[in-house]
Amino acid sequence: MLPVHVTSQPPRSNQSGFTLIEVLVVLIIVGIISGVLFQALEQAYRLQDRYGTELFRVQQGQMATDWYRLTVQGLLPDYPDGQNVFHGEAREFSGLTTNPLGDQYGAPTPITWKLSYNPQTGNTELVYLENNRETPILAWRGNQAHFVYLDDLQDPQDSWPPPLGLVTQLPKQIQLVAKDAGEPITIVAALMGPSALPPRLQDVFGTAPVVPP
Repeated sequence: MLPVHVTSQPPRSNQSGFTLIEVLVVLIIVGIISGVLFQALEQAYRLQDRYGTELFRVQQGQMATDWYRLTVQGLLPDYPDGQNVFHGEAREFSGLTTNPLGDQYGAPTPITWKLSYNPQTGNTELVYLENNRETPILAWRGNQAHFVYLDDLQDPQDSWPPPLGLVTQLPKQIQLVAKDAGEPITIVAALMGPSALPPRLQDVFGTAPVVPP
């Protein structure tokens, strides 16, 4: 009987690595995706640089608009012989408000809003005055801006009180109408406070009350 020679061979593995072609294909795909992402990111940065300032201006303009509306909503009448009876012109109005922008919020405070044209910049500035301090709030390109006062019938007036008619001391609305390089802008602010103060004795009888000694 012939001897049987048995040769031992290592077991074959079912796992196989990536071929060079497969690795190259994956690298090419990753490179293409990375290039697209970098281009999109670069475009986003360009848009941010281009519109970031404009977006900030829009947000700042909205905040300034809210400030204007807030002070107008809190306007109050003053007594006829008071020093802060509401008075409005095409480019300026003044009166008492309980919603000042300063630190006296809630207390009747004299304020003034005015439109001031700056010939050096070519802009019209919306300026807020409180306690003899002027604060520029908003600006438009050009010199076309004015205030419009609406009465109880929603009729527009160029000044307040209007020259004719029986009206309350305060209008119903104060609109700021402007043009920014030809683009129309309208800011509407409605008054929320009382239109008249309770009468005093001197207002009813025409004389000041006599204080007993």
